[in-house]
Amino acid sequence: MEVFDETRFCFLLLIPLSLNVNIASAAEAVKPFTIGIGTYASTIAYDDSLLKDDELSGLSLSFGYAVSDQFAFRGSYFSLEHDDFSDLESKGIDLLGYFGTGLATHGFKAYIGGGFFSDKWQLGPVSETFDGLQLSGGIGYNWDSVSLDFILGIRDASDYEDFANQAFPFNPVSAVAMSGSLLLSYRF
Repeated sequence: MEVFDETRFCFLLLIPLSLNVNIASAAEAVKPFTIGIGTYASTIAYDDSLLKDDELSGLSLSFGYAVSDQFAFRGSYFSLEHDDFSDLESKGIDLLGYFGTGLATHGFKAYIGGGFFSDKWQLGPVSETFDGLQLSGGIGYNWDSVSLDFILGIRDASDYEDFANQAFPFNPVSAVAMSGSLLLSYRF
């Protein structure tokens, strides 16, 4: 029986070293901050066929911070124009918190969460503000210095419904409000 086996000894020494290399690599790959720009679209769909859905599109700027690989915050500013009535503009913010996987490290990520939105529509001197809570989620991929995200949101539509029902009180409507964004970000 051999008391000292050199192969086993070398193997046992390499295990902690390989673990340290993996830990160091993971620590280096964590980049918690993102600054991004992307496309942004918003749709308010009404249940009455006489009232055309409001569809707006434009750009967004965002700032994100991943507290960990499972939890992150993102704030976005968007500037949109109505697809049918170019004089109608929308500007607003989304403030969101996400739970997910892969939020701070290199590779695939998926997340779901919620937060607050504020959406101000302006047509000449007339303006109307809609705000409330929203559910949001997305998928994406983190490369070394760049991140790509596809994000969908479902907004509280009660303010949009109230606005439509004030404009057309003879025919009350219900609405669904959604948003979507394709975001390209710099990671640091």
